[in-house]
Amino acid sequence: MARKEHRGRFQAQGGGLEESESWNQDEPLTKKDGLRLLRRLKEKLSSNEVEKRKKAFQSAERFVKNTKGGIDARKGVSFYDDKKSKHIRVDVEILGGKAFVTIIFIIILLGLWRLL
Repeated sequence: MARKEHRGRFQAQGGGLEESESWNQDEPLTKKDGLRLLRRLKEKLSSNEVEKRKKAFQSAERFVKNTKGGIDARKGVSFYDDKKSKHIRVDVEILGGKAFVTIIFIIILLGLWRLL
């Protein structure tokens, strides 16, 4: 797969688990698609693994929803249920481009690009 401008991943890690959902695309990832990928990651895990990361998933979802104007790469954030147990977590990584934009931002961005 060719490397696109906008890429990143959600990861559930720790306690012997390493599972992820990634994106690699020409346009910035929308909040809606980011939340869909986060949901897909959650669906890959056992109910026990989800329970261990319940607060971490909630925090990651809130992070995506509360983003204003998107987030530029290179950004990585980890969320934990228990700060004492930092190996069991959910990570959000923006590795290239921009992520968690609203659809109106993409329309504006594409419109401005065509004017250049």
